[in-house]
Amino acid sequence: MKSLIPWRNKRECAATVAGGDDWFDRMWENPFDNALSTFFGSGASRLPAVDVSEDKNEVTVRAEVPGMSEKDIGLTWHDGVLHLRGEKCGEREEKKKDRYYRECSYGSFARDIPIGRGVDWSNATAKYKNGVLTVRMPKTESSRRTIEIKVN
Repeated sequence: MKSLIPWRNKRECAATVAGGDDWFDRMWENPFDNALSTFFGSGASRLPAVDVSEDKNEVTVRAEVPGMSEKDIGLTWHDGVLHLRGEKCGEREEKKKDRYYRECSYGSFARDIPIGRGVDWSNATAKYKNGVLTVRMPKTESSRRTIEIKVN
């Protein structure tokens, strides 16, 4: 008896898996993002990419928030966590003799970045340039010290 499913050679199967099932593969990369984008449009649950680095003197946070201005971005510090939020509203209107066009857009995000209590938030600085927010937080004196613990 023959199988009900037609047999394909290995090359055809590999090509189908590699190129034909992209949608299915992307769905499992970030299922919540894909499900929300169905209802709210693409990018509905996107958070800015954040890079946190540390050296012996400071902690630096870089966040990609393109298309925003300084007034659209909010930064707060509470209990060892840097709270980054942004909100952007846009409105475009075009009136011509035979048509009227109006488009409104709104988007916001909030992201909490755990830093710890070893930074001096009162002396932190933030700069926004070319879509990248850079926050520099100097470390406190106690966090700069290295304490060696002997193991018996």
